[in-house]
Amino acid sequence: MKNAKRLFAALLALVMIGAMLVGCHDSSVDRHYNSPTPSNSKQPESSKQPEISAQPDNSKQPDSSDQPDNSDQPGGGKIEYDPVAEVAPYLSRLPEMTDADKKYVIQLGYNNCDHMVAAIIGQDAGIYEALGLKVEITKTAQVSTAVAAGQFDAAYAGYTGSINSYNKGADIVTLVGSHLGGARYFVVRDEVKALDQIKRLTISETSMVNPEWLRFSSELGINSDYSLYEGASMGQEDSLVALKAEQIDGIFVCDPYASIAELDDFGFIIDVAWGSLSKDLGIGWGQCCNEIYYRGFVDEHPALVARMVLAHCLATQYMYIHPYNAGLMFADTFGTTADVGLRTMYLKTNAEGRTMNWEISPQNIKNMCEYRKHWDIPEAEWPMIRRGDLEDFFDLTYLERYGTGSIEEFLEKSGVKEIFPDGMAYKDWLEVAETRDGIPHDSMVGKTVQKWMDGAVITQLPATS
Repeated sequence: MKNAKRLFAALLALVMIGAMLVGCHDSSVDRHYNSPTPSNSKQPESSKQPEISAQPDNSKQPDSSDQPDNSDQPGGGKIEYDPVAEVAPYLSRLPEMTDADKKYVIQLGYNNCDHMVAAIIGQDAGIYEALGLKVEITKTAQVSTAVAAGQFDAAYAGYTGSINSYNKGADIVTLVGSHLGGARYFVVRDEVKALDQIKRLTISETSMVNPEWLRFSSELGINSDYSLYEGASMGQEDSLVALKAEQIDGIFVCDPYASIAELDDFGFIIDVAWGSLSKDLGIGWGQCCNEIYYRGFVDEHPALVARMVLAHCLATQYMYIHPYNAGLMFADTFGTTADVGLRTMYLKTNAEGRTMNWEISPQNIKNMCEYRKHWDIPEAEWPMIRRGDLEDFFDLTYLERYGTGSIEEFLEKSGVKEIFPDGMAYKDWLEVAETRDGIPHDSMVGKTVQKWMDGAVITQLPATS
């Protein structure tokens, strides 16, 4: 590949000073989400929205008046979320924990991507604690490998990586879904004014069997042949560093990295591609990410597993009920600003559809394969189960027994569909999210990027300069 070795060497040296170039954010300045409060707390007087509730109509909420009142936190108001009350309707059908379960510290991994937010919400919203779980979470790009080695008991991971590990003999099982579709962003450095100026990309030979790259190149009308570019294989955080340092012209990332580039004004999104679907092709949602478990942990601690599956469902519900607070939790954990966290949550729960999920089905997997077939990707590269059968890799009995039911039913009955209708403009979504979580509307958090406030996601570029 032309100049590939030279570019790779430069990038390798560059990423060793990574965080200093990306721009460090003191997330403590932005952290003003509210800790869990009793469910009898009141919404702001200005709210005209119908109430969102994740509770079944016949649920009874225990007295939890001893929970802290954080209504005086900077920039925040009191929200109506009590994790103890949220888990209460499900406790009677959970298996009883043993003494060993109660002492056990669950090791949970998650990938450095917005598709894995539920791990963060489960911890920061108090859901794990309310279920009696002790959970230690770790962010890493090697989640599938770590679970396969038994280093993690469970992890949020990409489906393709998980199935590849399974096919190689990893003793893992998928119990619940996490993210549908798999939206990722083509971000170019701010100085790029036309498509023909894009010469240096995070691209390699494997990109030729990657539906994201094939869709990007097809939609933009640029050549898909990886050998025509100066390419390098890099992780998302390192590629963001390289983009800011102007060592590379374009990168392919999920959030928060795309939003960081736009907020800090050193890059912008020129296209969005999907790894697992294409609405315009008539292909439905494909499975992007899921929560996988080490099979030994499932066998030894079924009561903990049941609670972890339930926690995932409740954490996902939290994102839809309190997206403002969820965005701030995400930003805090990723060490970025509240603006980025809010933008990410908007994209994941509204602009791109209801992609944060807990359901998974054989149809999702079929859709993934059909999508690759459309791009003429060889069948050998499809994410298919090649040892055992579907039931060996998926065990959905935990979700069926201990989950919260259909996500469609939740979205309908909770009021989410009415309050946050699909396809809202960002500024409208942000205003409603502020109301939901008691944030004054004169707050400038999340409103500093004009492109976002104008409703734009993609910045179109001419073909030639």
